[in-house]
Amino acid sequence: MNADHEPRAPGDAGPPDAARRAEALRVLSLLRDGRPVDAQAAAQARALAARDPGLAAELAAWERCAAVLAAEPGRRASPGFAARVLQAAGRERAAPAEVLVLPLLQRLAAAAALLLAVSLGWSLARPAPLLADPDVQRLRHAADHFRPTPFAPDDVEAGLRARLRDPAFLRRAPAEAPR
Repeated sequence: MNADHEPRAPGDAGPPDAARRAEALRVLSLLRDGRPVDAQAAAQARALAARDPGLAAELAAWERCAAVLAAEPGRRASPGFAARVLQAAGRERAAPAEVLVLPLLQRLAAAAALLLAVSLGWSLARPAPLLADPDVQRLRHAADHFRPTPFAPDDVEAGLRARLRDPAFLRRAPAEAPR
């Protein structure tokens, strides 16, 4: 027979749903820890555990875990452990921001150096031809008229005069004239 069609005792609500089961586990956990629980909630949780085999199996697993943990020897912290932890936390709070940021910056610098090395290695392993666009090649000296030396400021007036006197500029067809 299906569990939904089994005969029930009077007042029995049927198979437990997930919410009732979770609440029973919470109450039984509180009882296991020795915490105070409402007597009615404790009775309902125990009754549910008695008729639900899945819940009973979970409680048995709790008992096995408790037995294993009880068999382990007790551990004690060394004397002054809490004081040392609090002192270390105080030193971290008192440390200047530069001390805390420095390791991050070092990692970022190492990552940037690695990226630069990889991209440089890729560029050297697969060189590309360095050819300028034909228009750039044809007009490459036009910029020289506007600046007498590479680091001098631009002299637009002198550049335009020199450009107008340039025979290569004057020989161009009207379709090639600058717009």
